[in-house]
Amino acid sequence: LTDYIGLVELFAEFIAFITNSPMQIPVIYHDSPSVITLVTKGGGIVRTKHLCVRMNFCKEGVDLKRFKIVYVSTKRMIVGGCTKALEKRDFIPFMNKLLGDVVK
Repeated sequence: LTDYIGLVELFAEFIAFITNSPMQIPVIYHDSPSVITLVTKGGGIVRTKHLCVRMNFCKEGVDLKRFKIVYVSTKRMIVGGCTKALEKRDFIPFMNKLLGDVVK
């Protein structure tokens, strides 16, 4: 998650630099409420220093409104179709989201 957040933030800064205009706050969609709570509110038991640093990096970004993390159910995550095999009933809606209602 933190690598993705860093990439989103860097991309937003790059686009703002190129277009010379402010960008909207990037939104990161995640399907785990517990991870979202850990990142946005802090807490939990962190056993290694590098995980503590990454979690605090995420929390700081959310607190400073550099990005926003929003819950999306696993069924609605478009990336699921890119990372696992889908049954036909799940594949067709995935392709329609991706390509815009071209698969019947």
